[in-house]
Amino acid sequence: MAEVALDRHLTSCAGCREWVAVIAGPNRALRLHPADHVPDLTLAILAAIGAERRRAVAHGRRSPASPGGAVPAGVLRLSLALVAASHALVALPSLFGNDLGAPVHVAHEQGAWALALAVGLAVGAWRPDRAAALVPPVGAFVGVMAVLGSIDVLDGRVMPNAELPHVMSALGLLLLWVIAHPPCTRRSHGERTGYRAAV
Repeated sequence: MAEVALDRHLTSCAGCREWVAVIAGPNRALRLHPADHVPDLTLAILAAIGAERRRAVAHGRRSPASPGGAVPAGVLRLSLALVAASHALVALPSLFGNDLGAPVHVAHEQGAWALALAVGLAVGAWRPDRAAALVPPVGAFVGVMAVLGSIDVLDGRVMPNAELPHVMSALGLLLLWVIAHPPCTRRSHGERTGYRAAV
């Protein structure tokens, strides 16, 4: 009722209408005004975070999200490089046609595959930002060889010690995975909200 009476009075009183206009005008102007232009820096910030992470990995520094007790990235890359070198050494006899009595052509193919695996692991050690892309093909190789090697050992077609090079392949896969997915104890705010920089 009070609001109705106030409206009725303002309709008939020009002085009160002027007073309300004087009081309400600045109040409305202060409350409602165009927002200041603020540039959207989201992509630039995320790109800077990604670049910093890539630089940290490339220089062998521990990722800021890694726990204090995690293995430094430089040690992981060196270990992967050693595994790659061992695969290259294993490939040499096959490349010269000597692969446990296999035909020369088969030995050459085995050596080529072993050397290709060595090169892939070496690339992962040299460019850790590419490690994630190497995990699927190396994982497929290790998985298939693990199944087929186990069947051959159980059937007596090969001695268990002949499968030792494949253990090195599995170690290389593990190192690739850890380099591509460093363990972390704390997720950043961006990762919790779904905004994650590409690395």
